[in-house]
Amino acid sequence: MESLNRYSIYREPLLLFLIGACLSISQFVMIRDFVTILYGEEVVIILVTAAFFLGLSIGYFLSLKFSEKFFHHSFLAIVFLHLTFPFSYRILAVGIAKFDMSGYMYVILMFLYALIFSSIFAVFLPRLVHEKISDPDSAIQRMKVLYSLEMVGFAAGFAIVGMSWNKGVDFILLIYWALLAVVIHLAIQKKTWTIAFVILAISAGSSVKTLDHETTAQLYKHKHHFDDAKTLLTINSAYQKVEVIQDETGELYLYLDGLLNLNASDLEDLNYYIAEIPSQLIKPEKTLIIGNGTLSSVPKVYPHSKFVQSVELDAGVLLAGQKFFTPEEDLIGLDRWNLIIDDGKHFLKTTNDMFDLIIMDIPSPLTIQEAILHTKEFYQLAKSRLTEKGVIAVQLSGPLQHNNRTPARVVAALSEAFDEVMVINSDQADRSFGFASQQLPFSSDDMRSATQEHEEGLEIISPYDVPLYLSEAVPLALDNLDLVLCRGLDRFTDRYWDVDRDPCRKVRELTEEYIN
Repeated sequence: MESLNRYSIYREPLLLFLIGACLSISQFVMIRDFVTILYGEEVVIILVTAAFFLGLSIGYFLSLKFSEKFFHHSFLAIVFLHLTFPFSYRILAVGIAKFDMSGYMYVILMFLYALIFSSIFAVFLPRLVHEKISDPDSAIQRMKVLYSLEMVGFAAGFAIVGMSWNKGVDFILLIYWALLAVVIHLAIQKKTWTIAFVILAISAGSSVKTLDHETTAQLYKHKHHFDDAKTLLTINSAYQKVEVIQDETGELYLYLDGLLNLNASDLEDLNYYIAEIPSQLIKPEKTLIIGNGTLSSVPKVYPHSKFVQSVELDAGVLLAGQKFFTPEEDLIGLDRWNLIIDDGKHFLKTTNDMFDLIIMDIPSPLTIQEAILHTKEFYQLAKSRLTEKGVIAVQLSGPLQHNNRTPARVVAALSEAFDEVMVINSDQADRSFGFASQQLPFSSDDMRSATQEHEEGLEIISPYDVPLYLSEAVPLALDNLDLVLCRGLDRFTDRYWDVDRDPCRKVRELTEEYIN
C-alpha cells in the first residue's frame, strides 16, 4: 500500500516533466520539418512557429471542456498517430504537390498537424491543476508547481534536441517514442496500451532511417520537380535542416531548410569569382573566408595567400561539404589554413588579425540572421579588420539592376561602408559579385584581363558607374531589414498561389517616399 501511495505522489510530477520534454521535442521536429517542406524563408519560419503555438492555445482552451473518457480516447488516438511523424505529413505534402492542389492545402496540412502535435500535450496541465481541487488558492499553488515541472521537462527535452544535432531524425524519434510510452503508462495506467505502443514503436524503429530518406526523396521529386531524387544526407544541425540530394544525372545539391544553397556544378563559377579571382589579383598576406561550409573555396585561395582563415557557423554544413562536395585530399597538407566553428560577427569582433581579403560566401538574405551579414553595419565591422587596401568580396544573389531588389540593396550597403565598390555581372554564374575597399588594389582592366579566358562576355561595372545603379536602392541596415519579410512573402505567395500582385508594394512605395 505504501508503494502505491508513493507511486501516486510521484505520478503527476513525473507525468508533467515528461509532457514538457515531449512538447520540446515535438516542437523541434514539427517546426524543422514544415519549414523545410514550405521552404525556410523568415515568413515561413514565423508562420510554422505560429501554427505550433496556436495548437497549444487550442489545447489549453479545450482542456476542461470534455469528459475524462473522451480525453483518454482522443489522447490514445493522437499519441499512436505520433508514430507516423514526420513521415505521414511528408507523404501528404507529396500528394498535394503531385496532384497540383491549391497552396491552401499546405497551410491546412500545417495547422492540422500542429494541432495534433501540440494540443494534446497542452491539455494535461489544466486538467491536473483542477483535478480534485475546488479551492482557488490551492489551484494556483498547484499550477505553479506543475507548470514549473513542465518547464523543467521542456528544458530537458531541449537538451535531448541538442544531442540530436548533426544526426538524422531517427536518433531523436526513438528517444521521443520511448518518452511517449512512459507518458501513456502514467496517463492511462493500463499496461495493455503501453505494451501495444512499445511493440509498434519497436517495429517502426527498424525502418525509421529508410522512411526518412525515402519520404525526403519523394518531396524533392514532386515538390522540387526533380525527375528522380536520392537522399544522400538529411540531418538537423543546430541552425537548420541540412540535406544533400542527388538527381538522375548524378548531380549533387545542397539544401538548407528546403532552400537550394548550391549544386556541385555551380561551385566552380562561384568559387572562381568570389575567391580565386580576388585572391589572384591581390596576392593577400591573410585571407578570411566567412561561410563556404563546403570548404570548396579554400583550395582556390590557398595558392595565392600566405594564410587562410575559414570561419563557418554550422557544423552540419561542414559535415555535408566535406563528405560530398570537397574531396578530403583537396584539403590535406594545407598547413597555412585554419578552420574554426564560430559566428562571423563574433569572430570579427574578437579577432586582432587584419586581413587583405575577406570573402563572404554566405546564403542569400532570406532570414534575419543571414540578412544581418549583408548590412552596412556588418560591412563597417568587416572594414575595421581590413588592411588599408583590403578588399571584401560578396556574392550578390542575382544580377545588379536599377531597382530596390536584393543585389542593389547589398551593393548600397557596401557603398555606405566603403569608398570604392566594383561589381561584375556574370551570365555564366547567373549572379553578380561585389568587391569593396577603401582603395581597390585592382582596376576594371585588371579584372577584365584576369577573367578573359573564363568568360569573355563578363560585364564589369566600375566604381565610378556603380552609383548609377543605386538610385532606387535602400541600403540593408539593422534598422531596415524589410527585404527579408518582403522577399519571403513575395516568394511564398508566388510559389503557392501564383499571385501576380506584389504583396510588399506598399512597403516599397513608403521606402521610396522616404528616399525622396
